[in-house]
Amino acid sequence: MKNLFKYILLFAIPLLSVACKSDDEVLDNRIPPVMTLFYQNADELAKTYDPSGKVSESLRNQAFNLYKQGKWSELETLFKNNNLNGGWPPANGGYNIIDNVSFTAGQKYDRYSGAIGSFSGTGTPTLGGSFTSPIIDGYTYTFSQRALNNPETSYDFYYEIDVLNNLLPFKGQIADVIPWFNQVGGGTQMMWKIPIDPMTGYQKTWNKLAQEGYIKVTIIKSPSGKYNNLAGTVIQ
Repeated sequence: MKNLFKYILLFAIPLLSVACKSDDEVLDNRIPPVMTLFYQNADELAKTYDPSGKVSESLRNQAFNLYKQGKWSELETLFKNNNLNGGWPPANGGYNIIDNVSFTAGQKYDRYSGAIGSFSGTGTPTLGGSFTSPIIDGYTYTFSQRALNNPETSYDFYYEIDVLNNLLPFKGQIADVIPWFNQVGGGTQMMWKIPIDPMTGYQKTWNKLAQEGYIKVTIIKSPSGKYNNLAGTVIQ
């Protein structure tokens, strides 16, 4: 079963087998229910979309009640109508959150993004970001299950990330994906708690993590069509 808790077990026990395909097909057609609350009250949740504390108590309570009930379309409407978080969902777009999940050798993830900074199309692009989806036993989530804010063809790169060893000095936060931006959601996301690179003052890039020997990045395709020549490029 490709739900959140299967992933947690899989991360803890890498050799655990996945469930049968028939179960996957059933779950792929529905949104996982809210089963656990990482944010225990309205104020805790509000910190994820209102760090300055300007949102009224009434509005915070409305948002929390919709969040904990999994009423995602109503929650998105509330955010849009009140110009909350620039239209982005609360809680980094996730629910059923489990924090401080370790990375282990053999795990695979994937991600859509563009290059950081200017990229001429030659050489290796610099890739960054924090959010990925796990790949389990070859299963990859559909684009719509990730609930990204732009169409698939706007992303220059779709790439896979292989964890090479058990030495990553940081952990991640795993969650089910909130349906948003007219996307179905319901996938699984892993937010990598990547530290700041002291050389740049910014979060370390995937290229830097590859250079340090923790991961391997493989560019699978260019959804935008701009860099089809880079399909198959490995950053390691």
